[in-house]
Amino acid sequence: MMTNLYHDPVVDATLVSLNELEVRLRLPAEADSVRLLYWNKYKTEQYGVHDQPMTLWAESDNYKFYRTILTGMESRIRYLQYTFEFEMKGESYWLNAEGLHKSNGSNKGSYSYSYAGDRDIVGSPDWITNRVWYQIFPERFWNGDQNNDPANTEPWGSVPTRDNYVGGDLQGIIQRLDYLSELGINALYLNPIFAATSNHKYDTTSYFEIDPSFGTITDLKELVTKCHERDIKVVLDLVFNHCGFYHPYFQDVVQKGEASEYSDWFYVNRYPVERSENDYDSVGYYQWMPKLRTSNPAVQQYIYHIVSFWQKETGIDGWRIDVADEVEISFLRELKSFVKRLNPNAIIIAEIWDDAKRLMMWGGVDSAMNYDLRTILFDYVLDRSITLEQFHARLVRLANRYSHAELHQMFNLLGSHDTERILTRCKEDTSKLLQLMAIQYVFPGNPTVYYGDELGMIGENDPGCRGSMPWDRLEEPHAAALFSEYRTWITRKVTDPVLQSGKLELKYMQGSECYMIRRHNESESVVLLLNFSEAQQDLAYVMAQFEISGNYSLYGEHAGQLPEVIEPGQYILFQTVQ
Repeated sequence: MMTNLYHDPVVDATLVSLNELEVRLRLPAEADSVRLLYWNKYKTEQYGVHDQPMTLWAESDNYKFYRTILTGMESRIRYLQYTFEFEMKGESYWLNAEGLHKSNGSNKGSYSYSYAGDRDIVGSPDWITNRVWYQIFPERFWNGDQNNDPANTEPWGSVPTRDNYVGGDLQGIIQRLDYLSELGINALYLNPIFAATSNHKYDTTSYFEIDPSFGTITDLKELVTKCHERDIKVVLDLVFNHCGFYHPYFQDVVQKGEASEYSDWFYVNRYPVERSENDYDSVGYYQWMPKLRTSNPAVQQYIYHIVSFWQKETGIDGWRIDVADEVEISFLRELKSFVKRLNPNAIIIAEIWDDAKRLMMWGGVDSAMNYDLRTILFDYVLDRSITLEQFHARLVRLANRYSHAELHQMFNLLGSHDTERILTRCKEDTSKLLQLMAIQYVFPGNPTVYYGDELGMIGENDPGCRGSMPWDRLEEPHAAALFSEYRTWITRKVTDPVLQSGKLELKYMQGSECYMIRRHNESESVVLLLNFSEAQQDLAYVMAQFEISGNYSLYGEHAGQLPEVIEPGQYILFQTVQ
């Protein structure tokens, strides 16, 4: 029984405001009537012991998952002590830092949260709640200025390779802003745009210049200004874990060896330095991208200068940190603090392919590319490599890992420049894509569209996923229908407070091949029911299975009576009728 009890105060207690702490708890399935007891260590007599119920939001693997937000007795949480009380098989139990007890006893061994520090609150830009991201690989979105094309530019739509160019640039993005507004996009993430030797620009040669093939700083200023006029936020890719082999500072090391003033800016393993996997550390052992030593104060100041320059000159809204999991967390914290001093409403998004909790928990970033969620969705919805029960268990564990505040600003993606196209991953089965989209937009977080996915682009992983935006498909029926689906979901996310910040409930029922995701607040409820079976399901029976009661109608402006069945491989989205 003891192994089923779990509360780690480091991970499961998250400061969401100066006087609010979200607390999460896992208990055995037999547990019931769970309550959180809390008090001020030094002023118990004055403030008393507070007692509030915890909310059961999911059950999985013979566990029950609870969460609640406690409010401190003062303007900021100070000297907080807390413990848990619950019933099991007719008996009362108390859980604290010293374990499970059958009597409350003294306050000895209680969990504690000593002081709410200003910068320990979950970082939340005030604009993030209703955003849908659109990721653009600039070289392949649109050629808006042929005067800056590289000499070897190929015709638009040429087969993408790791080395070719088709002329995409910043003016191309500016010229297509009407399209993004029509789609409903209100946040833009651009792959690197600084000077580099490749088409992907992750091998930076100058952090203070726009790559000539993309335009100038004037073009970037124009883009940001015109995006802001449309309430579109703009985030740039910040690649400082490594630079390019031909960056002048690394070339100085190549030429001068240990005598170079930049020799301790990198992780050099032996001299003389030649391009290789062994002479210096590089990202993924890729010899064209030597790793920068962020523990060096001179490197830190260099990065601060980069960030300060672009934020002040252009007014961008934040940064996506490339390979953030390879950067020292201590430096990420310092960088985030510096960025917030320049703009308290800037956002920092981490690229990480697994658990992002450590980066968010220690204040290194505000958000993360949620590849973790993507993997879970693909393992069941596309591959059936796990059962629906396992899918539910993993989804619950993921959602329990983060506070609501953290979940609500995660960068939830289905594809990117580093993966195969989502429709390709779905084996061009649009019904599978629509299932994934439904989950992506109903699950907490900020959904992300990789450019062209809304028009049904296909392509294997790099370079296949980096093709030219197929503007000529806009009038094709299949592309138009898919575009309409994306626009509908984006509109829902941008306009509906329940999908933006509603609480989460996940439910799996043994023996059912349907699944439920519910978002709700004090006045509304939105339910997504997915039929993963190959047979038609009676809706009334499924709703009874999942204990869904109340007055519901189909979701949206065409809301009406619920259908009698859920078709195989389909979903129904419905909402409470007020």
